[in-house]
Amino acid sequence: MSRRSGTVARLAFLAILLSATVAVGHSYATATGVADGASAGAASPSTPESSSPSDAPTVSTSGRTVDVESRFERASDRPTRGENWSTARVTEAVSTFDRNVTVVATQGFYVSDERAELAAFLPNGTVVYYDDRYRVYFDVDPVEDERYTVEYVAAEHLTGDVCTPVGGEPCTRNVVVRVNLTTGDERTVYSEVTERVYSARWHDVDRINETHLLVADIVDDGVYAVDTRDGSVAWRWNATAHYDRDQGGSEGDWTHVNDVEYLADGSVMVSPRNMDEVIFLERGPDGWAVAERRTLGTDENHSVLYEQHNPDYIPAERGGPAVLVADSENGRVVEYQRTADGWTRTWQWRDVRLQWPRDADRLPDGGTLVVDSHGDRVAEVGVNDTVVWSADVGMPYDVERLGTGDESAGGPAAPYRAVVSDRSGNATSVVANVTDESARSGSGQHRSLVDRFWLGLKALVPSLVANGALYVAPSWVRFSDLVFATTAVSTGVVWSISEFYWSEYSLAGLARRATAVGRRALAAIRRP
Repeated sequence: MSRRSGTVARLAFLAILLSATVAVGHSYATATGVADGASAGAASPSTPESSSPSDAPTVSTSGRTVDVESRFERASDRPTRGENWSTARVTEAVSTFDRNVTVVATQGFYVSDERAELAAFLPNGTVVYYDDRYRVYFDVDPVEDERYTVEYVAAEHLTGDVCTPVGGEPCTRNVVVRVNLTTGDERTVYSEVTERVYSARWHDVDRINETHLLVADIVDDGVYAVDTRDGSVAWRWNATAHYDRDQGGSEGDWTHVNDVEYLADGSVMVSPRNMDEVIFLERGPDGWAVAERRTLGTDENHSVLYEQHNPDYIPAERGGPAVLVADSENGRVVEYQRTADGWTRTWQWRDVRLQWPRDADRLPDGGTLVVDSHGDRVAEVGVNDTVVWSADVGMPYDVERLGTGDESAGGPAAPYRAVVSDRSGNATSVVANVTDESARSGSGQHRSLVDRFWLGLKALVPSLVANGALYVAPSWVRFSDLVFATTAVSTGVVWSISEFYWSEYSLAGLARRATAVGRRALAAIRRP
């Protein structure tokens, strides 16, 4: 290679290496606050914890992002966990905003020091309630007719004698706790110690009535209804009654039942994640069984669902029957409408940042509240499919907007989002009065060239590989950082190999010199 060509190649390698390194470094500085104004929310006005609620500004809905991570950190250092905002103070503050309190449950990280937490915060990021006593938090649901009371599912890891009855240590204590976010008053509604730690922590519990809960039994691959007064099991359904063992995941995490919802018609919607399906249980003469005609998805048919989380059911009176679901490994939020011919996809949403969504709730105004677990945010998507508000939150799992019901139970099906947003009245009344087919709308996201590039790149990388890497990576790492880091490492390797090849001490150089020496020796032998 000529000297000039070598110089050009080295400059190209250096430019790629520096660009990729700077991109990763910028992400780290932004996420950790090393850079000035690093957080998107840091530059936005916010209400200090000690300020009067009446001073809180109304929040714009123009893509505003607030940073609550640093506020969670400060809340965790409070000397007393009971330093929550009072009911009157929260109510006064909420009246100045264009949206209610948001409650988020986070899973935390296993390879970094980021906490799992349950927190409630105002639209500007002000934390009004915070708790991080448990190792992990999953589901959180508003309690009916209680303005600031929720029930949440959490778990702690145990060792010692308490684990003996379930097969030895370590083990898991799963709890369902009811807490008033403004007074701090709480009580444990139900708890159970289960074997193991991983794939042993309940992800979801749904309330049937004031005395009975429905548990997504991730340990024994099923669903059961329990009387919280005495712990007796009213009924149980096990996945072995419907699935073959050669389906789904491996032993110890076969179905990964991560969600259960008791529906108004008396049936039960279940999400066995590893089966790539949402199923419906109905009670028959022989007990509870899967209504196969209602099943959404097929095992390993990833074009429909791929290891989904937290499906929400939208009934006929609000434009359904439909299911809104976080299609996690496909990196999207989707909605399917039930028709006489089966399920038809009526809506899909994703953006460049979205990575491993695990919850989506349709709000009464037609918007959609989305949990972006590996994007480390909670985002509110408007009826025009743009992000109108978001909060930076580390590894969120479930989110609720208070005042909208359990799983935002008043939201319309996707085709009615725009008309519900434009007209007065609740979704049920608006949908009932829509007679013009043209009033319905679908999705129509506009994507820039850059967005299309990143989404196309995501499509080329197996989602299990990308999400697995992000799961064990530090909390500030995004998909783009994985790409840039891989580019930097690959460039360094190729550059090193190239330098070795170009070097006079390279194997190629040695081969050339050896060949030249051999030719000279052969020529000398042939001389007379």
